[in-house]
Amino acid sequence: MRTGSARVSPTVIVAGAATFGALAAMLTIVLGPALQPSFPILLYLKFDFAEVVDVIAFLVFGPVAGLLTAIVHGGILAGVPGGTGPFGASLKFLAVLSTYAGIYLASKLGKQTLKRAGFSMVVFSLATRVVLMTVVNYLFIIFFAQFLFGQDYLFFAKLTLANAGINLTGDQLIGYVLGLTAVFNAVHAIFTVAVSLVILSALLRRAPQLLESRAWLANYLKQGRE
Repeated sequence: MRTGSARVSPTVIVAGAATFGALAAMLTIVLGPALQPSFPILLYLKFDFAEVVDVIAFLVFGPVAGLLTAIVHGGILAGVPGGTGPFGASLKFLAVLSTYAGIYLASKLGKQTLKRAGFSMVVFSLATRVVLMTVVNYLFIIFFAQFLFGQDYLFFAKLTLANAGINLTGDQLIGYVLGLTAVFNAVHAIFTVAVSLVILSALLRRAPQLLESRAWLANYLKQGRE
């Protein structure tokens, strides 16, 4: 396996990011209900298969392409009819970036087999997504949602919980919402990174000449992939 011997050109990175970002947005908008099961209790939290596309772009083309993919994905969601609007798109963008952070940190552990690298990336992504998005959601609850997007995030969460028979107010409500959202983010991180790695592993096995020497992930894999 030739790791790092062939570099992807900037043109390919930009084209790949645009393609993957548009594909991710299309999956969210066109096939959203079918690919976005709700998280229990807080039903507005959706498991979004489109994030798998973002992570695959990161693993194949690298961090810069991953960032561009997330920007394209979020930008389309924010601006087109049928999208999530700026509020939902901003949270989606930050959730994807927090997942990327774990993958990137895991890559700094050095070369590992695919299984070990995958496990590290799942664990690190879970940690970074839960920690960073808990901070983000807290800031959205107390400030950003209302003042930047004109939405009462906490009131909507309170109504959703009340429909499930859970009536809370004040700090208890904030803590409950943040706790449930952290569980959601943990599960979403595991699902997103694991599925992305399974798909990319299959591609690496079936098209080694196309991917193994060029995929960003290949730079962090030992010769043996078991």
